[in-house]
Amino acid sequence: MSIQIIIAEDHPLILAGIQFLLMAHKPEAVITCTSDFNKTIAMLEKRSFDLLIMDINLPGGDKVAMVHSVRLRQPELPILVCSSYDEQLYAVPFLKAGANGYISKTAINDDFTKAVDHVLSGRTYASPEVMQQAFAKLLGSRETTDTTTEKLSERELDVAQLLVKGQSTKNIGEQLSLSSSSISIYKSKIFEKLGVSNVIELTKYFQVNE
Repeated sequence: MSIQIIIAEDHPLILAGIQFLLMAHKPEAVITCTSDFNKTIAMLEKRSFDLLIMDINLPGGDKVAMVHSVRLRQPELPILVCSSYDEQLYAVPFLKAGANGYISKTAINDDFTKAVDHVLSGRTYASPEVMQQAFAKLLGSRETTDTTTEKLSERELDVAQLLVKGQSTKNIGEQLSLSSSSISIYKSKIFEKLGVSNVIELTKYFQVNE
């Protein structure tokens, strides 16, 4: 009996690699490929599938909202997110949104096939590091249980939002009536509390958790 798999991936080399691994691991698989999210949705409205392997950064897509859009078309379809984005920032939000698994594009081949097997069998897959993060959140870890607004003070949140908008330290200080040294201190606290190391990662964090 064939397994109907749809892959939503817009990088040809990555797509070829995924197809190669799937055909070696699941010779019975019938694979359909799409290069943007709108085409993926159109395909899901036409046919039923047993597995969706989906990149995060798809043309026409909108981050975690893509999971909801897929669920509207095929509520029971297993979704395996396969991405090069930092899994420490992105895995849990996508799993919370309803994805069944998250695998990094830098993972070894055996981990990829394990992820496919887990998701196809109705289980959830994530790396051990992500699972530890998720368990810590479930058990009430101080670092992971709070939402962004609960993690940051009101002033820290103001500074973070301006950093994400691309404002310089000087401009932020002028807007909030704070010295440059105070802004630098707030910036360090924000990075530490949210587990990011630069403004690019901070921006990604807000995009996923907005």
